[in-house]
Amino acid sequence: MKQTNSYALLNGTITQKEKVSILPNDRGFLYGDGIYETIRVHHGKPFLWQWHMNRLTAGAETINLKIPLTPLVLLEKTKRLIELNKSNNCIVRLTITRGPGERGYDYTGNETPTLLVTTHEIPAMEKNSISLSITNIRVATGDILTTIKSNNKLGAVMAKQFAKAQNTDDGLMLNSDGNITETSSANIFCINDGILRTPPIYDGLLPGVTRRLTLGLASSIGLIVKEESITPKKLEQANAIFVTSAATGIRNVEKIEDTIFPKNQLVNQLQKAYDEELSKLTISSAISTGS
Repeated sequence: MKQTNSYALLNGTITQKEKVSILPNDRGFLYGDGIYETIRVHHGKPFLWQWHMNRLTAGAETINLKIPLTPLVLLEKTKRLIELNKSNNCIVRLTITRGPGERGYDYTGNETPTLLVTTHEIPAMEKNSISLSITNIRVATGDILTTIKSNNKLGAVMAKQFAKAQNTDDGLMLNSDGNITETSSANIFCINDGILRTPPIYDGLLPGVTRRLTLGLASSIGLIVKEESITPKKLEQANAIFVTSAATGIRNVEKIEDTIFPKNQLVNQLQKAYDEELSKLTISSAISTGS
C-alpha cells in the first residue's frame, strides 16, 4: 500500500492537501507564533501519543495558546487522516498557531487558533551512524522558549546548514555557557565508563519525548543515568555517543569533527529496547482488532 499524503487535517476538517490555505495574517506565518509536535506512527498507531499531548499542552500553557480540539478528538481525526493517506508507517506533524490577528507582536487573546495536521514519510536513513559538527549557533542557558517545541526554528535551520557545509549530517548547538545542548533536531547522549550522560533541560534543550523514553530504557537495562552539563571536550572523551528523535529513534554517532567513536554494545541494547517498545504497538493493535 503506497503512502499518498494527499490529505491534511485543517481546523478539524480533513481536506485535500492542495486545497489547504493559511490566511496571510496568521501569526504562525508572520511571527512563528505557535507550537508543533512530530509524532512517529507505527502500524497505523501514533507512538507515545499521550507524552506528545502532555508536552503540547505544557507548551500551549507557556505561551498562553488555545488548543482547539481535545486530545481524544484530535487522536481520532489524526487516525482517520493516517488511514486516508495510507500512511501505516509515517511521521505526523501537528502544528497549532495563534491564528489570524492584527499586525504587530501583541495579541488580544481572542484569536482563533489554526490547527494543521499532515503526514510525511519517515526520513530515509542510508546509514546506521551519523556524523556531527559543532556549530556557531548559541542558545541562552535557562531560556524558557527552548523548553517548548516552538515554531521558531531558525536556529535549527542554521545549524543544519552549518553541518551541511562541513559535510556532516547534523550540527551541535552550544549554550551561552559553552555547554552542549542538542543537534538541530535531536537530543544527544554519551556513554563513558558505563554511565549514560545527557544535558539537563535547563542548559537550553527541548525535553524530547524520545529522550524521555530513552532515559527510562537506560535505567531498565541497568545503566546509571546522569543529567549534567557536558562540554565539547567531555563529549569528545566519551566511549560512545548517540542521538534521539521521534522521527528517527535512536541513532549512533560515528564522528564529531575529527574524533571517531566506535560502535558500542550499550547503544545497540538501547536501540533494541526502543524497537521493542515500537513492536508493542503492533501487538496491541492486533489484540484490539482481534487479528
